[in-house]
Amino acid sequence: MRDEADMSANMPADALDRPSGAAHSGAIASNHFPNGATPVRWLSCGQCPVQDVSVCRRVDRRDIDRLFPHGARTSARKAGVPLFHQGEPFDHILIVQSGWAVIYKLFEDGRRQIIRFAMPGDLIGFEGSGDSGMAYSADAITDMTVCAIKRAVFYRVCAESPRLAMNFASMVTREALAAWNHVGALGQQAALGRVANLLLDLHRRITSQREIDGGPQAGTVLHLPLSQIHIADATGLTPVHVCRTLKQLKAERLLEFRKGDLVLLDPGRLARIAQLDPDPGPNIGTSAAA
Repeated sequence: MRDEADMSANMPADALDRPSGAAHSGAIASNHFPNGATPVRWLSCGQCPVQDVSVCRRVDRRDIDRLFPHGARTSARKAGVPLFHQGEPFDHILIVQSGWAVIYKLFEDGRRQIIRFAMPGDLIGFEGSGDSGMAYSADAITDMTVCAIKRAVFYRVCAESPRLAMNFASMVTREALAAWNHVGALGQQAALGRVANLLLDLHRRITSQREIDGGPQAGTVLHLPLSQIHIADATGLTPVHVCRTLKQLKAERLLEFRKGDLVLLDPGRLARIAQLDPDPGPNIGTSAAA
């Protein structure tokens, strides 16, 4: 099974061409998205498919206009294409409108540790600075659409908009809690617990976005665009070990994961094995901030 990080090496040569939309005032230059760039589309925020679950939720229209004085800048990325590179400057923050991305750290020996998976509504690109470079790399797992905001503009508007600042703080807090849960699973759980923790967490994030009440339901089929290599790189296991662990989870009637389709067979028992931290809830825009 191929690692999606290698797919960009086989991208057609014209994928490196400068997008025609980059000539527009304020559009993203192609060097920010070196492969698979497409023309920037200018779009009304009222058309945004993730407005109610993103950092822009319930933000005052005047503040939205300050974030996007010419309208929102959205562009598409093909599966396997890098969004930004570890150690390199990147001066935008991205709101994922559709598709999935993987955020990861590369080590000198070529190994990769996946930090998190980003899905619609998530914010990426704040993991670094234009001066010191990005702390991690990010690639598109599937075809994606992203909305880009200049980092300097985003922070400036946050300083003037309590609602936007609280939304951002809430999202970063959720990322920190998820990272602590991830570190705990990697450091203290066996393979069964690590894989169960990851898949149950992703299941919970998807169902939370879809506002499915009552927690994980047995028999619900969700599609996760992940391979066993993704799971291996996220859990610190080898793909062979992940394969054995998934077979064990299926044999014990806990879950099935096949060709990206995840089915929880016994959510209660799976949760006890996963030892997943309680879901803090969306907490976006629910503070008393004006």
